[in-house]
Amino acid sequence: MRTISSRWQDRSAARFAVFAGVLFLGGYAVLALADRGGVDRDHPDGAAPADDPAVVEDWTFAPPPTRANLPTLPPTPTDRADRLDTEVAPEVWDRMADCESGDWDADAVPRPGTARWDYGLDFDHGDHFEGGLNFHPDTWETYRDPDMPGHAGRATRVQEIEVAERVLEDQGWRAWPVCSQKMDVPSLDQPEDDDSTASSGA
Repeated sequence: MRTISSRWQDRSAARFAVFAGVLFLGGYAVLALADRGGVDRDHPDGAAPADDPAVVEDWTFAPPPTRANLPTLPPTPTDRADRLDTEVAPEVWDRMADCESGDWDADAVPRPGTARWDYGLDFDHGDHFEGGLNFHPDTWETYRDPDMPGHAGRATRVQEIEVAERVLEDQGWRAWPVCSQKMDVPSLDQPEDDDSTASSGA
């Protein structure tokens, strides 16, 4: 049979266990609140400083490069003929080719963009001229580079312009007597024209 003293001790132990449990749960709640922002354990006196890397994220914004900040590059020529050291602009030779080998309208005006740079290659036109600028075969053979085609109609537009510049330097516009007048080409210091004829072509 248990005594009164032992009963009192059992009740005291039970009360102590309940009290300890309450303390434990209360402490856990305080810690949970601290973790959720209720209490700042690292900065109990106030908010964390703005430069604290633990709480401040780096949102630095770098603006995209603008046209003004991009490096300036030299313009790239779109026409390979522009790279040649020519006496006249390549556009002038284009107009001359429209006249020499292109189509003319009913008023005998050459149509722009109709030059046939392979003129005389597909069939014989009966005039013995070759290429868009209507070179005579002897003229083409004299002024072309050794690595250029033997027929002007097989040469590129740039090669024809390169050869035409050499002919122009030696003979002037008299090498193209008709079309140079019709197309209003720029004036040059031309040599004396003793052998000019009415036919066009170099």
